[in-house]
Amino acid sequence: KCPKSFSRKQLLKEHLLTHEDIRFPCDKCPKSFSRKASLKEHLLTHEGIRFSCDKCPKSFSLKDSLTKHLLTHKGIMISCDKCPQSFSRKTDLKRHFLTHDGIRFPCDRCSTSFSQRGNLNRHLLITHERIRYSCDRCSKSFSYKINLKKHLLQHDGLAQ
Repeated sequence: KCPKSFSRKQLLKEHLLTHEDIRFPCDKCPKSFSRKASLKEHLLTHEGIRFSCDKCPKSFSLKDSLTKHLLTHKGIMISCDKCPQSFSRKTDLKRHFLTHDGIRFPCDRCSTSFSQRGNLNRHLLITHERIRYSCDRCSKSFSYKINLKKHLLQHDGLAQ
């Protein structure tokens, strides 16, 4: 179905699910995932536990995200051999390569296409499914739950 190959059978099985369009939905927000492990990892973001960087003010809901972020402070960068961009994480470079390979994820509802599946999913939610998070204190609504949370802080006088 695609040119990808895997060193472990389990990784291949997980990848094959992405072609079947089987989704594991989050029951706390509109996101859904092609891998059950990704859903489990995502659910941690709703727990409110944060992992703080000791070198800057950033914090993360996943320990793995903090570990990856710490690489940015080491100054080790991986360069793209097709353009001047460079990345602190190998996964970011791999994702960036898709823009050079011409692999596109087309929207089946309009003429837009994306170099990343996640961007297509975000487009579908915001543009076509019009999922909105409404403020119960005023008439404003938001495409992302995090933006509603930030907005609510303004009502409480806690906005920065």
